Amino acid sequence: MQLNDYRDEVKEFLIKINSFGKNQEQKLDWLEKEFELLKSAVKNHDNKAVSHQIYDMMYLLFEIAADNNSDLDSEWINGHKKKDKYIVGELKNGI
Repeated sequence: MQLNDYRDEVKEFLIKINSFGKNQEQKLDWLEKEFELLKSAVKNHDNKAVSHQIYDMMYLLFEIAADNNSDLDSEWINGHKKKDKYIVGELKNGI
């Protein structure tokens, strides 16, 4: 699946529960709380909790992306291109 497929799957769920396009500030607050839980899980080397918190954060990010009609696939491609130039630059410098 592509990232936009996950975004669209979440969008369908948000529409079913009448939450699409709503509560964006609350979703951002939840994302901050999930990030704090993720930091704690990483600190405690709790791999199961880390995985769960990453899932929760990803889901919230897909909700926010759906609410804002974000093209995640294009962003991923653009970000990947930017990262490639750093790898090439490091190889040129012998690192």
